[in-house]
Order: sequence, then structure tokens, then C-alpha cells
Amino acid sequence: RATALTSQLLAFSRKQPMKATVVALNDLIHGMKPMLQMLLGDKIQISTILDLELMRVKADSGWIEQAILNLAVNARDAMPGGGKLTLETANASLDAPAARRLAQIPAGDYAVLTVSDTGRGMDTDTRRHMFEPFFTTKRSGRGMGMGLSTVYGVVRQLGGNVVVQSIP
Repeated sequence: RATALTSQLLAFSRKQPMKATVVALNDLIHGMKPMLQMLLGDKIQISTILDLELMRVKADSGWIEQAILNLAVNARDAMPGGGKLTLETANASLDAPAARRLAQIPAGDYAVLTVSDTGRGMDTDTRRHMFEPFFTTKRSGRGMGMGLSTVYGVVRQLGGNVVVQSIP
């Protein structure tokens, strides 16, 4: 657990070296589906909507897998009675105003990964703190509060941003 926590802290603080290669995000997601299904259990259906023309990205595949796993675990916890997790990919070409307005990133071409679930959602206060390290809504001893902060750190390190839409 200490090794995992240290790795997440380093990723969050952007001090862990990235081993960037050219990654086919769709292939990575496809390869993770069996593991995700085991992690999420029988009550949660996994759906993928993958853009067949998705651009490749220069990234650390291990970091992306960690981010997807963290999002899947959060989704599972938000759907204790079951539900649906969807992973969707798409290309996006953003001009400067759209890039600033949508995600506070430079204009350019991006591969977008959208992860959505049918869970109970987050209230305004939770959304305000969700990327803070050690912030958790779980009972004591049930989580470290590093999942979403790690996702945020990974995505920012890769030159992207996280855009959240969630309501109870």
C-alpha cells in the first residue's frame, strides 16, 4: 500500500518520470475491459464507444491505465446497487476560445476520453474538493482519497485537463 500511495503522490505532484510512448488509446481500453469487469463485478455493465479513427497519443500507458482504474473504482463506489460504466473516445480539434472555455488548455488536436457512469453523482461541495489529495467521501479506513487527485495529476502531466459534469 505504501508503494502504491507513494506512486500516486508522485504522479499527483508530477515528479514521477513519465515513460512516454505512442499509445493507441482504444487498444489500451479494449485490453483493460476484462480486468475492469472483474474489478466492477456482475452488477455493473461496461460499455465502450470507441472512435475508430482516434488519433494516437504520446503518453505513459501505465499512467493512463491507473487513471482509468481510479475512475472505474469511483464509479463502482457510486453505484452500489449496480449500473453502467461507459468509456468513450473521440477526436477533438479545439480553437483557442473553445480550448480556453472548455478545458483551459492550448488550442490543438486532442484525443478525448470520456468516462461516465449511472452512479449517484456529486454535490457542489464534493465537486469543489474532489481533486484534493486525501479528500474522500468514504468512511474512515475505506479509501485514501487519492483516486481523483491522481487522475487529475496524470491528465495534466499529459497536457490535457479533466472536465467534470456531475449532479446528485
